Amino acid sequence: MIRKTSKRRGTSVIAALVALCAVVGYGLTEWAPLDNERQTVREKVEIPDKGEPVRLLTMNAGNYFVPEDPRRSNFQVKYKPVEAREAVAELVRQSGAEIVGLCEMGGEAAVRDLQMRLKRKGVHLPYKVLVMRDGEDRGLALLSKSVADMPVSGEAKRKKTMLRGILDTTVSMPDGRLFRLVGIHLKSRLSRDGSAEDTRRREAYALRDYLNEALASQDGMPLLLYGDFNDGPSDSAVQVIQGPAKTEYRLNRLKPRDSRGETWTIYYEDGDTYHSFDHLFLNNTLKKRLGRKPPMGILDSPPSLQVSDHRGVWVELR
Repeated sequence: MIRKTSKRRGTSVIAALVALCAVVGYGLTEWAPLDNERQTVREKVEIPDKGEPVRLLTMNAGNYFVPEDPRRSNFQVKYKPVEAREAVAELVRQSGAEIVGLCEMGGEAAVRDLQMRLKRKGVHLPYKVLVMRDGEDRGLALLSKSVADMPVSGEAKRKKTMLRGILDTTVSMPDGRLFRLVGIHLKSRLSRDGSAEDTRRREAYALRDYLNEALASQDGMPLLLYGDFNDGPSDSAVQVIQGPAKTEYRLNRLKPRDSRGETWTIYYEDGDTYHSFDHLFLNNTLKKRLGRKPPMGILDSPPSLQVSDHRGVWVELR
């Protein structure tokens, strides 16, 4: 069952209002074109022209587990050292982000721990949404500077289609601008039986199915898909998610670079290889608003080495 994104309840002249709806574990194992599916009622979204930039950062927090969170699986987890948690907070501070999308968060206590460390550094992101799945210790979280409402759906039934769920967020700025943000974390590349690639491909079809309906339901809504895909731009799962070329619902992948002009977001010491697994995708509406080369980048300051084997990626929304 699809839980639609919450509509705006009002605007604020003081701070941004955010309506967040976390959609957990939605998806199908096969995808068919929309004209073979049920008809979707399309809402016309009217929003103002681009305004002041709003920086969004997405990052893999690197197994941000704290003792206070309950375990949701039989796997043994290792608590994240205090120094590494401080590095996560410092990286967020350095980024200047007002919205932070995270994966590999261990639960409510982990999010509170990060918020506390951010506050000590003068960064106030008091509002949150968290998607945790039964049987999965790693969840999706989003922190925001200002929020009006944050409804979160309950545990979904389709457990095997999106292992860690889908975080679906609509951000409403004081000037009326809207941004729909979708956060995901696909299956890791590690598996005992070699099935990880097939699992990611199934998740990709489930996500593409979800995105097709989301895009079809709102005409004129800027949408950004972000997260840890555990696959590169040319891999089949990412190609499925991006969609067919030269079609209305194809997503456009951004190509951020670090201070040295490099594009990798993860390093594998075993094999000494570099990959781009953390992606930002825009729908055509958002692409037109941001232009061909919006401000964006990959974080490569020293705290990155302590946070995770992934590097954070950011973009400015307008």
